[in-house]
Amino acid sequence: MRVDLNGDLTGGAEAMKFAKLMREEITSAGAISAVVINMHLVGFVDSSGLGMLLGAREAAQSVGATLSIEEPSAQFKNLLELTKLADVLGVR
Repeated sequence: MRVDLNGDLTGGAEAMKFAKLMREEITSAGAISAVVINMHLVGFVDSSGLGMLLGAREAAQSVGATLSIEEPSAQFKNLLELTKLADVLGVR
């Protein structure tokens, strides 16, 4: 499964909708082995956005799939370095 994101990943009502939609799409997709999230068009990511991605990772793991992030922004890479989550989220 491939997901192309755009915009900012921050908290609020939209973040909750995104997190719920991601969980539903991943868990209802049937037999998938991997979820790849392309972040080429994503701007700012805060701790809520990071939480949304970790939730997507948990959903992927619940169906036996891996999750990876491709083309993260420099800001997001810095956030991942600070939180030591680059390997956890499979950043390519």
